[in-house]
Amino acid sequence: MDRWLISVVLLTGMATAQTPPPNDVTPFVSLRAPILILNHVRIIDGTGAAPKENQTILITDGKIQAIGAFGTLALPAGQQLDRTGYTVIPGLVGMHNHLYYTGSAAMQGRGRGEIGEPGFVIMEVPYTAPRLYLAAGVTTMRTTGSIEPYTDIKVKERVDAG
Repeated sequence: MDRWLISVVLLTGMATAQTPPPNDVTPFVSLRAPILILNHVRIIDGTGAAPKENQTILITDGKIQAIGAFGTLALPAGQQLDRTGYTVIPGLVGMHNHLYYTGSAAMQGRGRGEIGEPGFVIMEVPYTAPRLYLAAGVTTMRTTGSIEPYTDIKVKERVDAG
């Protein structure tokens, strides 16, 4: 009986170890389609040129393949979305970002401007901060000061790994 139980536990552990972890981005992706077509969007390309109105964007496997005035592109079969009133812009480059948040518990607690314990508080947010920057459109960022530099490096490694 003991050998059987140990075998079951070991086999379960081996199977679990080989199961890929869930993708934590999944809850934030509302559309998963190999071909996605956005119709009637305004495009600001970031070059300083005037916005282009009533455009179509063809996205294949998550990458933009073609952009053109509505009705001018030869489009493959795919999920088409009417995005009238939406504007598409390039990803923003954050030039002054941190993966930590600062605050003063003492200032908030006393309200008289006196600094008591614990005083200045610094909280690392390596999981939440990159996701919040991305939600705001920041696709490239430059950290400008770090409390734990190896945390920033690990975040970069994880982003690069997907």
